Amino acid sequence: MTKKIMLTIAMCLGIFIVMLDTTIMNITLPAIQKGLGVKLDQLSWTINVYTIIFASCTIPLSKIADIYGKGRLFVLGLLLFGIGSLLSGLANGFSQLILGRIISSFGAAILLPVGNSLGISSWEVKDRFKIVAALGLMQGGAAAIGPTLGGILTDTFSWHWIFFINLPIIIIATCLMILSYHFKSEEKIESKIDFAGSFISMLGLFLVTLGLIKIRDWGAGDWRTLGCLITFLLSLFAFIILEKHSKNPMINLNLFKIREFTASALVALLAQFFYIGVIVILPTFFTTIQGKTELDAALILLPMSLVVFICGGLGSLVINQLGPRLLVFVGLTAILLSYLLIVSINPNKVMAMALTTLILGIGFGIIAGPVNVLAASTLQGELLTASQSVIGVVRQIGSVLGVTVFISMVSNNMANLSQYNHSSMVEAYISIYKIWIPCLLIFLVLSFLFPKKKRYLEGLTQSN
Repeated sequence: MTKKIMLTIAMCLGIFIVMLDTTIMNITLPAIQKGLGVKLDQLSWTINVYTIIFASCTIPLSKIADIYGKGRLFVLGLLLFGIGSLLSGLANGFSQLILGRIISSFGAAILLPVGNSLGISSWEVKDRFKIVAALGLMQGGAAAIGPTLGGILTDTFSWHWIFFINLPIIIIATCLMILSYHFKSEEKIESKIDFAGSFISMLGLFLVTLGLIKIRDWGAGDWRTLGCLITFLLSLFAFIILEKHSKNPMINLNLFKIREFTASALVALLAQFFYIGVIVILPTFFTTIQGKTELDAALILLPMSLVVFICGGLGSLVINQLGPRLLVFVGLTAILLSYLLIVSINPNKVMAMALTTLILGIGFGIIAGPVNVLAASTLQGELLTASQSVIGVVRQIGSVLGVTVFISMVSNNMANLSQYNHSSMVEAYISIYKIWIPCLLIFLVLSFLFPKKKRYLEGLTQSN
């Protein structure tokens, strides 16, 4: 095994645990609630704090990695994630669990963008699609299998093991990193930390994530919600002005002049939104409305999890043969078809629901691969790191939006029920997907922002 392959495996493992932790807790919350004796609203902050810090710190920490060395920061990220996972796994109270999640989230904010950037930049441009396929496979697949793996670990052992499972993976990744990476000769960028840009970006992302998470509790018209969202918009405006005139910008805004990257970021957000909108609602639907166990609910979603793994890698591998435009169009069409089926089939039929979510997994996986390839595209150095940090943040915002919007829709439907019987509650859950079908039809147009096969291959040839 060459050092280049060992390094790529280390990056894949780091990304795997980060994305696994974004979804593995969702299905285990009732077990953790019972074990720690806390309210569900309070416990939800163990997920919220991870998402908020992850989203708000990714861009500044990836910039620091460019300056001080990506390899060193990646190992630091593994260490932080390991300490956080150990504390969370050993937690016998809410305070210890939340502390562990905070530490893990700082590690995650380093591992995702730096892992992608290191893994991609260690290979030549002509070979990137293979590496992005592997990294995309870990990213999409880990998030997909999170609920299933969480249900199995909790049912077989205890909820503590959803955190302990990270530790051997971290040890392996660290060993591979030490054996394969040249820390003394690693590339560093001569630049200064943009403290003003870092603060503004962290403040803006923190507030928009907090506002979206708490909108269900505070209400859309509440001054706290409006304050968060307005301050975010002001922060975004100030950030753009500051970065345009900064000698050492946090993000090179020329990145957004690249059409393929901007289109990739937009489609990544939408794909994450519609995917999370299903996997955050259906487990609760299966357990609460249909009376299934957490393990049964996880097993229904297992085919979807597996197909995300397969299609996430396959989409990246065939992008040169089919072209990005066709793949993104097929992926969006599959997501549209899955939403049509959710509102059309009998939700009590297990096989039909499993098939529907499997089609969703195909669509999400097919999109995730090409989007990762195009976001990396032919970029080098700072632009490559920036592209990965921005895509990571965009995906987190898509996830937060998905959780917030779809749970709010279910909550409103349940609150407006005139009578609580099985059929009315089923309708309250399933009907939320109807409104998104026209939107998905419109979003198919976005596939035309991506290049056809010929133009895409010409771009690769020029970069080589």
